[in-house]
Amino acid sequence: MQDMDQSNQPQPLLDNGSLSFEITDVEGECQNDSCHLDSESICQAKEELERWEKKLDELEKEKAALICQKLDADAKKTEAENIIKIEQENSKHNRQKAEQSIKEMIHDKMQKYDKLKAELVQLENELQRKQDLCDSLRDKFKFKIKLPQMDMKFVKSKQNVPVDQETDEFLYTKGAYTIIPKMSVLLQNGQALITFEEEQVAHRLQRIGRHLVDLQSEKIQVNAHPVKLDATQHFEIHLDISMKKVRVSEIPDIIPEEQMRDKLEISFSKPSLGGGEVESISYSISSGTAEITFVDKWVARRVTELKKYPLLINGQIHCMLTVESIMNSCLQKFQIFNGVCKRTLLLSDIKSTMEEEELQDKLKIHFQKPSKQGGEVEDINYVPKEKHLLVYLEEDSSEK
Repeated sequence: MQDMDQSNQPQPLLDNGSLSFEITDVEGECQNDSCHLDSESICQAKEELERWEKKLDELEKEKAALICQKLDADAKKTEAENIIKIEQENSKHNRQKAEQSIKEMIHDKMQKYDKLKAELVQLENELQRKQDLCDSLRDKFKFKIKLPQMDMKFVKSKQNVPVDQETDEFLYTKGAYTIIPKMSVLLQNGQALITFEEEQVAHRLQRIGRHLVDLQSEKIQVNAHPVKLDATQHFEIHLDISMKKVRVSEIPDIIPEEQMRDKLEISFSKPSLGGGEVESISYSISSGTAEITFVDKWVARRVTELKKYPLLINGQIHCMLTVESIMNSCLQKFQIFNGVCKRTLLLSDIKSTMEEEELQDKLKIHFQKPSKQGGEVEDINYVPKEKHLLVYLEEDSSEK
C-alpha cells in the first residue's frame, strides 16, 4: 500500500510545461499488491490519459498561436506608433511650411498693395495735373462773344412753291455768322510793333535782324523779330430759327396738366394778344415749359418779339409767361491757327531816353528809308520801359 501511495503523488512538469506520466506495469503491481483491476478500467485510464495529452497539445498550440498574435500585435502597434509619429512630424512640418508660405504670400500682397497704392497716388496726381491742364486749355480756348448790333435783312427764298408743298427747310429762318477773333500782342519794356504795307519789306528787315538807328542825338541798336501769335480760332455759327414754334417757360403749376394745356392753347390762339391758331402743344408740368407750334408761319416771330405773353385763366390774365424762339445751332468750319504776321515785326531792346512820341517818329523814319532796306510803314506802336500795351491785330487778306 505504501508503494501505491507513492505512485499517486503529483508528478513534476517538464520544462515545456507538460505533465510527465510514468506508466508502470499496473498489472504487476496489482499482482504484487494483490490488487485486482480489470482490464476495462485500465483501458479507460489510458484513453483518458491520451485525451488529456491531446488537450494539452491543443492548449500548447493555442498558447503558441496567442504568443505569435501578441508579437504581431506588438509589432503592428510599434509600426503604427512610428507611422503616427512620422505623420505628426510631417503634419507639423507641413503646417510650418504652410504658415511660412502664408506669411510670404501676405508679405507679397502687402508689397503689391503698397506698390499699387503708390501707383494710385501717382495716377491721381497725373490725373489732377491733366485736369488742371485741361481746365487751363479750356479757359484758354473759351470764348464768350457778344455779337455786335447790326441791321439784318431777311430775303425771301427765290424758290416759289405752294404752301402745302413746303418742306421743313421752308419752316426755318437760317443764319450763318463767321467769327474771327482779334489777335493780340503784349508790348512792354521798350518794345515796338511796326507794320509795313508790303510783306517783302518786313521779310528783308527780319533777315537783317539787328539794326542801328540814328536818332541824331544818339544811336541805338534794336532787334527785329517775327510776331508769333497765340492760337486763334476761326469758326462759323449756323442758326435755324423756327418760324412756327416757340418755347414758353415759367408756367405755374396751379392746375392739372391737361387743363393747363387747354389754357395755353386758348391763350396763344387769340390774335388780339398777338397769337394765332395753335397746331399742337407739348407741355411738361415738371419743368414748367411748353413748346407751341402754330398753324401759320410768322406767328412765332410775332409772339417772340413780345418776349412776355399773358396766360388767361377764366378769362382773366393770371401771369405773364416768357416766350423765346426755338433755335437749332451748330458750329461749323472750326479751325485753330498758330500764325506769324507777314507784314508786322516786333522791335525789342530799344534803349533811349527820348520822348515816346518823338522816338516813335524817329523809328518810323528810319524803317521807311530804302537805303536801310525799309519801306512804307502802315502803323507803329512803341512802349517805353516800365509800361505795357496790349495791341490788337486784325486779320486781312495779306496776312491769312
